[in-house]
Amino acid sequence: MLIFKRDTWSEIYHALDKNKARTLITMIGVAWGMLLFVFLLGLVNGMRNGFDRDLKGTSTNSLFVWTQQTSIPYAGFGRGRTFNMKVSDVDAIKKEFPEVKIIVPRNRRNTTVVHGTQYKSYSVYGDFPEQNKMFVKKIIHGRFITPDDMRNESKVVVIGDGVVEDLYNKGEQVIGSQVKMNNVAFTVVGIYEGQERSFEGSRSIFSPFTTFQKLFNEGENVGFVAINIDDESDIKKAEENIKNFLKSRHNVSPDDTQAFGSFNLGEMFGKIFNFMKGLEFLTVVVGFLTLLAGVIAVSSILLITVKERTKEFGIRRALGAKPNQIIGQILLESSVITFFSGLIGIILGTLVLMSVNNFVENSEDNNIPLVNSSIDIYILSGAFLLVLIMALLAGFIPAMRAIAIKPIDALREE
Repeated sequence: MLIFKRDTWSEIYHALDKNKARTLITMIGVAWGMLLFVFLLGLVNGMRNGFDRDLKGTSTNSLFVWTQQTSIPYAGFGRGRTFNMKVSDVDAIKKEFPEVKIIVPRNRRNTTVVHGTQYKSYSVYGDFPEQNKMFVKKIIHGRFITPDDMRNESKVVVIGDGVVEDLYNKGEQVIGSQVKMNNVAFTVVGIYEGQERSFEGSRSIFSPFTTFQKLFNEGENVGFVAINIDDESDIKKAEENIKNFLKSRHNVSPDDTQAFGSFNLGEMFGKIFNFMKGLEFLTVVVGFLTLLAGVIAVSSILLITVKERTKEFGIRRALGAKPNQIIGQILLESSVITFFSGLIGIILGTLVLMSVNNFVENSEDNNIPLVNSSIDIYILSGAFLLVLIMALLAGFIPAMRAIAIKPIDALREE
């Protein structure tokens, strides 16, 4: 075969060496296209991994609902009425909507927390144990709230590592210690590792919902409810139906759009994921077009080369060289240029991604949404193979032009 002959590779070397500048510029075009493809797709994957890290433990198909002021007079009530959801609303929603997997009431207050001589104001949440199934917090010491804590109205709390940093001395025993809220002593039973990108951060405190209600005299009032919807259900439709259901229970006009506020995590995450898909598609398109431009440059260079080597091809044809040999020679030249320049682009792109990952890992800014920016080996191999195939197809144009020249005409070429 032509590819295994030493003379073939010698001819390729001399043909490319004869036009070093032209060959180098062509290789830079292909290498740049491959580098850009690897770099951009690697960054997109890094962003995706960053979102996955930030959303780890979060039930993405979830929403929050709370009460606000009414904007329309209804059923004898005036405009601007304020009201509260009740614990009974939570039970009613559970029965009415089978698509609801988890629903838990939550209350929140900002209050001063005291430990020894240290004190500071924090957000204190009244929660059910199920809350940690929807938005998982990494418990690094101790435990989270349990059903027994709820039943017994236990005076226990789970605190963030930021609270420990603020109120406790280094090396001080935290689990089993006490903090005071509203002059009531609570035992610390757990410490969670806070994430500044999460809703609660690292400086929040969690207590049993039943205990919280008594501590702050909330009775049956609910500040807001967190609802997790079945993954197969339309969360936007579920949000609308639940709000309409609550309107009917609280004598609110069906047309009142302000009485209930909501935050749809599922819808927000859906937009983020769609954005990531669009960004990935755009990256692939840009990378492909850049690679295609490089391959076209290879074809253009080979066309010029064929024109300059017309006499050479004429002599070879006159000496008995078959058209397939001429075609094979030119296609090999196209493949060699593309293979090595593409390989250089992959290596450089990988080195750039390694530098980005190293920078992110050593950066003090933890808000950089990049984790392990890399490209899948199968995608990379497929892209590289596609470029080689395109290079072969592009090489056919100058190859067919080379064999179209009659030997006698080629020998007359000056």
